Amino acid sequence: MPGVLTNLNRRETDWREVAQAFTRPAMAALAQSGCSDALRRRLTAAGLDEVEHRPLPELLGDAFRGLQRHYRCEYVYKASITDRVIFGRHSPRTASLHVELPVGRSIVDLAVYNGHSTAYEIKTELDTHRRLASQTPDYLRAFERVFVVTHPRWVDRYRTVLDERVGILALQPGGSLTEVRPPVADADRLDPSALFRLLRGAEYRSALERRFGPQPNMANGRQFQHFSRLWNSLSVIEAHDIVEASLRARTTDAATVSWVQQLPQSWRVLGYATPLSQVRRQRLLNALL
Repeated sequence: MPGVLTNLNRRETDWREVAQAFTRPAMAALAQSGCSDALRRRLTAAGLDEVEHRPLPELLGDAFRGLQRHYRCEYVYKASITDRVIFGRHSPRTASLHVELPVGRSIVDLAVYNGHSTAYEIKTELDTHRRLASQTPDYLRAFERVFVVTHPRWVDRYRTVLDERVGILALQPGGSLTEVRPPVADADRLDPSALFRLLRGAEYRSALERRFGPQPNMANGRQFQHFSRLWNSLSVIEAHDIVEASLRARTTDAATVSWVQQLPQSWRVLGYATPLSQVRRQRLLNALL
Protein backbone atom coordinates (compact mmCIF):
# COMPACT_ATOMS: atom_id res chain seq x y z
CA MET A 1 0.00 0.00 0.00
CA PRO A 2 1.48 3.42 -0.96
CA GLY A 3 2.83 5.58 1.85
CA VAL A 4 3.37 2.73 4.30
CA LEU A 5 6.69 1.31 5.43
CA THR A 6 6.29 -2.26 4.28
CA ASN A 7 9.17 -3.42 6.47
CA LEU A 8 7.63 -2.53 9.83
CA ASN A 9 6.94 -6.10 10.91
CA ARG A 10 10.10 -7.75 9.58
CA ARG A 11 12.57 -8.98 12.14
CA GLU A 12 15.56 -7.73 10.15
CA THR A 13 14.64 -4.11 10.81
CA ASP A 14 17.19 -2.70 13.27
CA TRP A 15 14.96 -0.61 15.50
CA ARG A 16 17.84 0.53 17.65
CA GLU A 17 19.34 2.05 14.51
CA VAL A 18 15.99 3.55 13.48
CA ALA A 19 15.90 5.28 16.87
CA GLN A 20 19.08 7.17 15.92
CA ALA A 21 16.94 9.25 13.53
CA PHE A 22 15.26 10.68 16.64
CA THR A 23 18.35 12.13 18.32
CA ARG A 24 19.82 15.61 18.70
CA PRO A 25 22.76 14.82 16.38
CA ALA A 26 20.33 13.70 13.64
CA MET A 27 18.34 16.93 13.90
CA ALA A 28 21.47 19.09 14.14
CA ALA A 29 22.99 17.41 11.07
CA LEU A 30 19.88 18.08 8.99
CA ALA A 31 19.79 21.68 10.20
CA GLN A 32 23.44 22.14 9.23
CA SER A 33 23.31 20.52 5.79
CA GLY A 34 19.74 21.21 4.74
CA CYS A 35 19.84 17.85 2.95
CA SER A 36 17.98 14.72 4.09
CA ASP A 37 20.13 12.21 2.15
CA ALA A 38 22.19 11.10 5.17
CA LEU A 39 19.08 10.61 7.30
CA ARG A 40 17.40 8.62 4.54
CA ARG A 41 20.50 6.45 4.12
CA ARG A 42 20.47 5.70 7.84
CA LEU A 43 16.84 4.58 7.73
CA THR A 44 17.45 2.49 4.62
CA ALA A 45 20.46 0.82 6.26
CA ALA A 46 18.28 0.11 9.31
CA GLY A 47 15.99 -1.96 7.10
CA LEU A 48 13.10 0.36 6.28
CA ASP A 49 11.61 0.29 2.78
CA GLU A 50 10.28 3.04 0.50
CA VAL A 51 12.59 5.63 2.03
CA GLU A 52 14.09 7.48 -0.93
CA HIS A 53 11.21 9.46 -2.44
CA ARG A 54 8.76 9.84 0.43
CA PRO A 55 8.16 13.17 2.20
CA LEU A 56 10.41 13.26 5.25
CA PRO A 57 7.65 14.10 7.80
CA GLU A 58 5.64 11.10 6.60
CA LEU A 59 8.71 8.87 6.72
CA LEU A 60 9.58 9.97 10.26
CA GLY A 61 5.99 9.47 11.38
CA ASP A 62 5.91 5.89 10.14
CA ALA A 63 9.34 5.18 11.61
CA PHE A 64 8.17 6.52 14.97
CA ARG A 65 5.07 4.33 14.89
CA GLY A 66 7.39 1.40 14.25
CA LEU A 67 9.36 2.33 17.37
CA GLN A 68 6.12 2.47 19.36
CA ARG A 69 5.36 -1.10 18.31
CA HIS A 70 8.81 -2.68 18.37
CA TYR A 71 11.29 -0.65 20.44
CA ARG A 72 9.79 1.53 23.17
CA CYS A 73 12.94 3.43 23.97
CA GLU A 74 13.07 6.57 26.11
CA TYR A 75 12.46 8.78 23.08
CA VAL A 76 9.06 7.15 22.48
CA TYR A 77 8.07 8.15 26.02
CA LYS A 78 9.39 11.70 25.66
CA ALA A 79 7.61 12.26 22.35
CA SER A 80 4.35 10.81 23.65
CA ILE A 81 4.38 12.96 26.80
CA THR A 82 5.16 16.05 24.72
CA ASP A 83 2.30 15.30 22.35
CA ARG A 84 -0.26 14.52 25.05
CA VAL A 85 0.71 17.20 27.57
CA ILE A 86 2.12 20.19 25.66
CA PHE A 87 0.16 19.84 22.42
CA GLY A 88 -2.89 18.09 23.85
CA ARG A 89 -3.86 19.05 27.37
CA HIS A 90 -2.13 22.44 27.21
CA SER A 91 -0.63 24.59 24.45
CA PRO A 92 2.99 25.39 23.53
CA ARG A 93 2.01 29.07 23.88
CA THR A 94 1.22 28.70 27.58
CA ALA A 95 3.11 25.58 28.71
CA SER A 96 6.89 25.34 28.66
CA LEU A 97 8.77 22.08 28.09
CA HIS A 98 12.34 21.40 29.26
CA VAL A 99 14.17 18.25 28.19
CA GLU A 100 16.80 16.75 30.52
CA LEU A 101 16.78 19.60 33.00
CA PRO A 102 19.48 19.42 35.74
CA VAL A 103 17.85 19.34 39.18
CA GLY A 104 20.15 18.99 42.17
CA ARG A 105 22.37 15.96 41.52
CA SER A 106 19.88 14.51 39.03
CA ILE A 107 18.61 15.26 35.52
CA VAL A 108 14.86 15.04 35.07
CA ASP A 109 13.73 13.68 31.70
CA LEU A 110 10.99 16.27 31.13
CA ALA A 111 9.81 19.29 33.10
CA VAL A 112 6.64 21.24 32.33
CA TYR A 113 5.81 24.74 33.58
CA ASN A 114 2.28 25.97 32.93
CA GLY A 115 1.37 27.97 36.01
CA HIS A 116 2.46 24.92 38.00
CA SER A 117 5.61 22.79 37.86
CA THR A 118 5.62 19.09 36.97
CA ALA A 119 8.50 16.63 36.62
CA TYR A 120 8.29 13.49 34.47
CA GLU A 121 10.87 10.78 35.10
CA ILE A 122 10.77 8.00 32.49
CA LYS A 123 11.40 4.36 33.30
CA THR A 124 11.11 2.22 30.18
CA GLU A 125 10.94 -1.55 29.97
CA LEU A 126 14.73 -1.40 29.56
CA ASP A 127 15.36 0.51 32.82
CA THR A 128 15.69 -0.42 36.47
CA HIS A 129 14.46 1.51 39.51
CA ARG A 130 17.88 1.79 41.18
CA ARG A 131 18.45 5.52 40.66
CA LEU A 132 14.99 6.54 41.86
CA ALA A 133 16.19 6.54 45.46
CA SER A 134 18.39 9.56 44.70
CA GLN A 135 16.32 11.10 41.88
CA THR A 136 12.92 11.48 43.52
CA PRO A 137 14.14 13.48 46.57
CA ASP A 138 15.76 15.98 44.19
CA TYR A 139 12.55 16.31 42.17
CA LEU A 140 10.29 16.58 45.21
CA ARG A 141 12.36 19.56 46.40
CA ALA A 142 11.96 21.40 43.09
CA PHE A 143 8.53 20.52 41.61
CA GLU A 144 4.96 20.76 42.84
CA ARG A 145 4.11 17.46 41.14
CA VAL A 146 6.36 14.52 40.27
CA PHE A 147 5.46 11.58 38.02
CA VAL A 148 7.22 8.39 37.04
CA VAL A 149 6.12 7.27 33.57
CA THR A 150 6.48 3.58 32.79
CA HIS A 151 5.10 0.58 30.91
CA PRO A 152 1.72 -0.74 32.15
CA ARG A 153 3.23 -4.05 33.19
CA TRP A 154 5.76 -2.33 35.49
CA VAL A 155 3.19 -0.25 37.36
CA ASP A 156 2.99 -2.58 40.37
CA ARG A 157 6.77 -2.63 40.70
CA TYR A 158 6.94 1.16 40.96
CA ARG A 159 3.94 1.33 43.24
CA THR A 160 5.95 -0.55 45.85
CA VAL A 161 9.30 1.26 45.54
CA LEU A 162 8.26 4.89 44.96
CA ASP A 163 7.76 7.61 47.53
CA GLU A 164 3.98 7.87 48.02
CA ARG A 165 4.07 11.52 46.95
CA VAL A 166 5.18 10.52 43.44
CA GLY A 167 2.46 9.85 40.88
CA ILE A 168 2.56 7.04 38.31
CA LEU A 169 1.62 7.28 34.64
CA ALA A 170 1.44 4.29 32.29
CA LEU A 171 2.25 4.79 28.61
CA GLN A 172 -0.22 2.70 26.63
CA PRO A 173 0.67 1.01 23.30
CA GLY A 174 -1.13 3.69 21.28
CA GLY A 175 0.70 6.54 23.02
CA SER A 176 -1.96 7.62 25.52
CA LEU A 177 -1.12 8.18 29.19
CA THR A 178 -3.10 6.59 32.01
CA GLU A 179 -2.80 8.07 35.50
CA VAL A 180 -2.44 5.05 37.76
CA ARG A 181 -1.66 7.01 40.90
CA PRO A 182 -2.01 10.78 41.34
CA PRO A 183 0.92 12.77 42.70
CA VAL A 184 0.72 14.72 45.93
CA ALA A 185 0.91 18.36 44.79
CA ASP A 186 2.49 20.55 47.45
CA ALA A 187 4.47 23.76 46.88
CA ASP A 188 5.15 24.14 50.61
CA ARG A 189 7.57 21.18 50.65
CA LEU A 190 9.87 22.81 48.06
CA ASP A 191 13.44 23.83 48.88
CA PRO A 192 14.21 27.48 47.99
CA SER A 193 17.90 26.72 47.38
CA ALA A 194 17.00 23.92 44.96
CA LEU A 195 14.67 26.31 43.15
CA PHE A 196 17.32 29.05 43.01
CA ARG A 197 19.76 26.75 41.22
CA LEU A 198 17.26 26.21 38.40
CA LEU A 199 17.59 29.87 37.40
CA ARG A 200 20.12 31.56 35.16
CA GLY A 201 21.96 34.60 36.49
CA ALA A 202 19.98 37.06 34.39
CA GLU A 203 16.73 35.46 35.52
CA TYR A 204 17.32 35.64 39.27
CA ARG A 205 18.83 39.11 39.01
CA SER A 206 15.84 40.45 37.08
CA ALA A 207 13.32 38.84 39.43
CA LEU A 208 15.05 39.96 42.62
CA GLU A 209 15.57 43.50 41.37
CA ARG A 210 11.84 43.71 40.71
CA ARG A 211 11.30 42.56 44.29
CA PHE A 212 14.07 44.48 46.11
CA GLY A 213 15.08 47.25 43.71
CA PRO A 214 18.31 47.77 41.71
CA GLN A 215 21.36 45.83 42.92
CA PRO A 216 25.07 46.64 42.45
CA ASN A 217 27.17 44.96 39.76
CA MET A 218 29.79 42.56 41.11
CA ALA A 219 31.95 39.59 40.15
CA ASN A 220 30.10 36.36 39.35
CA GLY A 221 31.02 34.55 42.57
CA ARG A 222 30.02 37.45 44.78
CA GLN A 223 26.90 38.06 42.71
CA PHE A 224 25.70 34.50 43.29
CA GLN A 225 26.23 34.80 47.05
CA HIS A 226 24.58 38.23 47.19
CA PHE A 227 21.47 37.21 45.27
CA SER A 228 21.31 33.89 47.12
CA ARG A 229 20.97 35.81 50.40
CA LEU A 230 18.18 37.92 48.94
CA TRP A 231 16.51 34.79 47.59
CA ASN A 232 16.51 33.13 51.00
CA SER A 233 14.38 35.97 52.37
CA LEU A 234 11.53 35.00 50.02
CA SER A 235 8.75 32.65 51.00
CA VAL A 236 8.71 29.23 49.32
CA ILE A 237 5.64 30.22 47.32
CA GLU A 238 7.29 33.44 46.10
CA ALA A 239 10.42 31.51 45.11
CA HIS A 240 8.43 28.89 43.24
CA ASP A 241 6.37 31.52 41.42
CA ILE A 242 9.55 33.23 40.18
CA VAL A 243 11.04 29.95 38.96
CA GLU A 244 7.79 28.89 37.31
CA ALA A 245 7.44 32.19 35.44
CA SER A 246 11.11 32.26 34.42
CA LEU A 247 11.24 28.72 33.07
CA ARG A 248 7.85 29.04 31.40
CA ALA A 249 9.13 32.11 29.54
CA ARG A 250 12.14 30.24 28.14
CA THR A 251 10.19 28.21 25.57
CA THR A 252 6.86 30.01 25.16
CA ASP A 253 8.24 32.91 23.12
CA ALA A 254 6.74 33.37 19.66
CA ALA A 255 9.84 32.12 17.80
CA THR A 256 10.05 28.86 19.76
CA VAL A 257 6.31 28.21 19.51
CA SER A 258 6.34 28.75 15.74
CA TRP A 259 9.37 26.47 15.41
CA VAL A 260 7.99 23.48 17.30
CA GLN A 261 4.55 23.80 15.71
CA GLN A 262 6.07 23.47 12.23
CA LEU A 263 7.99 20.29 13.07
CA PRO A 264 6.64 16.80 12.38
CA GLN A 265 4.77 15.51 15.41
CA SER A 266 7.39 12.82 15.99
CA TRP A 267 10.20 15.41 16.12
CA ARG A 268 8.60 18.07 18.33
CA VAL A 269 10.35 17.04 21.51
CA LEU A 270 13.66 17.17 19.60
CA GLY A 271 12.82 20.74 18.65
CA TYR A 272 12.75 21.63 22.34
CA ALA A 273 15.89 19.61 23.10
CA THR A 274 18.16 20.74 20.24
CA PRO A 275 19.62 24.27 20.41
CA LEU A 276 19.66 25.74 16.88
CA SER A 277 20.04 29.25 15.49
CA GLN A 278 17.12 30.78 13.63
CA VAL A 279 19.02 30.27 10.36
CA ARG A 280 19.49 26.55 11.03
CA ARG A 281 15.90 26.13 12.14
CA GLN A 282 14.71 27.55 8.83
CA ARG A 283 17.17 25.40 6.88
CA LEU A 284 15.78 22.31 8.60
CA LEU A 285 12.18 23.32 7.93
CA ASN A 286 13.03 23.82 4.26
CA ALA A 287 14.55 20.33 4.15
CA LEU A 288 11.29 18.88 5.49
CA LEU A 289 9.25 20.25 2.58
